[in-house]
Amino acid sequence: MAACTVCAHAGAVDFSSKANAAEMLRMPPYCQVKWNSPPTSPEWKSWRDQIGSNYIDLHHYCAGLNFVNRYWGARTPQDRGFYLQNAMNNFNYMVKAEKPDFALRAELYSHRGEVFKLMRKPGEAVKDFNHALSINPRFVKPYLQLADLNVAGKSNARAIEIVTEGLRHVPDSSALQRRYLELGGKKPFPEPVVAKAAEPVAVQPDAPASKPEAVNDPAPSATALPESESAAQTEAAPIGTPSNPYCRFCPPE
Repeated sequence: MAACTVCAHAGAVDFSSKANAAEMLRMPPYCQVKWNSPPTSPEWKSWRDQIGSNYIDLHHYCAGLNFVNRYWGARTPQDRGFYLQNAMNNFNYMVKAEKPDFALRAELYSHRGEVFKLMRKPGEAVKDFNHALSINPRFVKPYLQLADLNVAGKSNARAIEIVTEGLRHVPDSSALQRRYLELGGKKPFPEPVVAKAAEPVAVQPDAPASKPEAVNDPAPSATALPESESAAQTEAAPIGTPSNPYCRFCPPE
């Protein structure tokens, strides 16, 4: 089980790292199986084969998702801080335990980036969102998060550059199209890049561990990871800031 690392806090806070019955309904299927099925079950073995050797540690990843979900339902700043810190501790565990065959690497860094963002550590958040995109440039959520960080930093021009890059990789994303128009982009939408065919990966993407009103694309099938969530890697040209030329989408200095 993932350890509860901030257990001195008093109040109506749930200290357990495992999702309860109601919370379990919001968790991705591999988390439900990881927590509720024996290792000898066909479902457990199937998800282990799809996710990779880090499936043995996946309860930490799932706990991180659940603590972020609890954050959005918390009523006090103390409770929200407690849930964020526990989410961070579990995601950090997964980063340290990360293996090359972990099929949820991009999602892991995107989720940790979101926690950094909520903790008001934008520099760390940008690093994780960029790393997620270096693993999977067709992952929509980091583009939206990076755009929001740049809008908050009064750099709408850079925000639209980020969303434009996202649309070049995921031209059919309704969330990116909407954000592009909101930021002042004009149709036709950016010309898509010509990508190499990716091998299919049968891993279900995460249930959104984010603020309920956040903009997200419609949820994909529960049985297979769509092409936009494949694990293809790209190497971006260094186009960052003068002090950090390798940061792909940094907030303005």
